[in-house]
Amino acid sequence: MTMDHCQAAFSILNQMHAMVAYWNADERCTFSNRAYQSWFGKTPEEMAGISMQELLGPALYELNLPHIQGAQRGEMQVFERRLTHTSGVTQRFLATYTPDPAGGPVRGFSVHATELPAQTRLHEWLPICSSCKDIQNVGGTWHPLEDHFSRHSNITFTHGLCPKCMPRYFPSLETVVQSS
Repeated sequence: MTMDHCQAAFSILNQMHAMVAYWNADERCTFSNRAYQSWFGKTPEEMAGISMQELLGPALYELNLPHIQGAQRGEMQVFERRLTHTSGVTQRFLATYTPDPAGGPVRGFSVHATELPAQTRLHEWLPICSSCKDIQNVGGTWHPLEDHFSRHSNITFTHGLCPKCMPRYFPSLETVVQSS
């Protein structure tokens, strides 16, 4: 990369809202973008050389340790985590630890952590009626499946009948179709 390409890459990384960093095999930060300053209160300069345990603190480090060890074994790690902003706001993140094997032993791993929208869940139980397929909301009220997904996503439904259900609702239509 020429210097212009490197400067462009750093500029792009620093404009991202997601946290991006590289941690070496000793779990020391060798690069971080500016998003870490917003969440952890540390500039990229302050992040340089900091240990992952020092940045995360004992409790969060223990939660992340199985993922850190997995990345150090060369296994990509994807998991959900809650972080508390320096302002006190807690937000859910999707974290990805990508190992850097460089054709041999793992030299370190990159971290990409992005905020998840409040209504998105990676793992969630969704109470659904076995018969009518209505969905039960947190307050205990039942709503049609379509209403639930329309409220909590960008999904828009269209309706039709599959070949298995068509004869149940339109038994005479099957006779007309077969005789034509």
